Amino acid sequence: MARRKTAKKGSKKKQIANLTEAQVRAIRKKYEKGAQSQREIAEEYGLGTHQIGRITRGEARGDAGGPIVARGRTKLNSRQVASLRRRYSTGVASQATLAREYGVSAAAVSRLVRGCTYDDVGGPRVDKGGMPHGRKLTPKQILEVARSDANMSELARKFGVTRQAIQALRKRWTERLG
Repeated sequence: MARRKTAKKGSKKKQIANLTEAQVRAIRKKYEKGAQSQREIAEEYGLGTHQIGRITRGEARGDAGGPIVARGRTKLNSRQVASLRRRYSTGVASQATLAREYGVSAAAVSRLVRGCTYDDVGGPRVDKGGMPHGRKLTPKQILEVARSDANMSELARKFGVTRQAIQALRKRWTERLG
C-alpha cells in the first residue's frame, strides 16, 4: 500500500486539499483578472507557486469551479498579433524592434510571424521554410546591409544586431547578388 505524501513536520505550507472550494474559486478569479501574480497569491494563501499554478490550470481541485486559465498567460491579444505580423511583413520593423515594443522575446516574435503560435489569428505570415534561423532583420534591411559600404559595427548598431550577424549576411547575400 502506497503512503500518502504529507507536509514535512514544521512546514508552513498548506496542502491544496485543505483549501475550501470558495478559496480555490477566489484564487482562480484573482489570477484570471491579472490583479496578482502566482507568487503573490501563493504568499497570501501560504502555498507554493507551483501549487497555485496547478490550481489555476485546473490540474488540482478541478471540481471546485471558477475560471480555469490555459497554461501560460498570453501577453498579446489578437489585434496586436495581426498588427505585428503586418508590420513585419511590410518591412516596417524588424523582429528585434517588435520584440522590444511589445515586451516579448525575439524568439516569440519569430514564432508569431511564422504562424507557429496564434495560428487562429489573421495577418500575413512569413514562409516557415524560407526564413533563416535567428533572422531579426526585414528583407529590405537585409538588402540594405548587403549593398552598403558602411562598416559592420555601424550597421550592427543601426539594425540592433551583432557585428557577426552583419558579417554573415554580407557573405551570404553579396555572393547571391553578385
